[in-house]
Amino acid sequence: MLAIARSEARIKDVKVAGGVGRRHGYIGEPGQLNQGAQAFLVVRPFAGARIEPHFHDVDQFQVVIEGDGKIGKKPVVPVTFQYADAFTPYGPIVANENGLSFFTLRNIASGGFWEMPGNRQHMPGRAGRNIEGIFDVSKGVPAAGEATREPLMTAQADGVMAIGFRLGANARVAGLAADGKGQFYLVCAGSIVTGGKKLQERSLIRVEAHDPELELLAGHEGALVLALQFSAASDRPGTDPVKLSERAVHGYVNLRAQGA
Repeated sequence: MLAIARSEARIKDVKVAGGVGRRHGYIGEPGQLNQGAQAFLVVRPFAGARIEPHFHDVDQFQVVIEGDGKIGKKPVVPVTFQYADAFTPYGPIVANENGLSFFTLRNIASGGFWEMPGNRQHMPGRAGRNIEGIFDVSKGVPAAGEATREPLMTAQADGVMAIGFRLGANARVAGLAADGKGQFYLVCAGSIVTGGKKLQERSLIRVEAHDPELELLAGHEGALVLALQFSAASDRPGTDPVKLSERAVHGYVNLRAQGA
């Protein structure tokens, strides 16, 4: 298990079309191949910020935590999450007047960025799932010592899952079952304590497939925690670390639509 406090993220300014954004690195680095998990916060603090439609070669969750806008045709506000299977196009991501900030969370680091349209030939088959949901943080937390678990996604046969945990002050609750699937826990409000470490809003916990079940302990203000689970390795493209290790020969791929 790896717990990363908000203050421990590596912050980097990034020049993008329309202005300057920021990237907060939690686990791994975008654009770098490895077999481990990948987690970073994308900040686009200006109106009209845009990321063109595209796909990646791994499954991923994205979680909007600030601002508002659209992913494709669907409006997004805090705390909206989106899950996309590997090789499934999504977007564009467009910010409204308040800009947009979102986490990108991956079980295995992405091996590339394929902009659409123009790269359909690089998809191994039909597009997969593209699921959105929302964790309504406005509902707050329960009474001290109490905890609730809120399913946020229709049950998926392969274990892909999104659960919202609401913990009152000093409440304890078991996390998702440890059944061989990688997980992330994002603190959306309040704080939790794990391994003696206090994790406040925008802190992140990564649970590997072989790790024991996590226990969440809320701080004195309670906590709202979004738990996200990936599928186990399977024959579906983009899920098997052994097959994905072959990407190292080609390096990171960045194909924009023009001339792709």
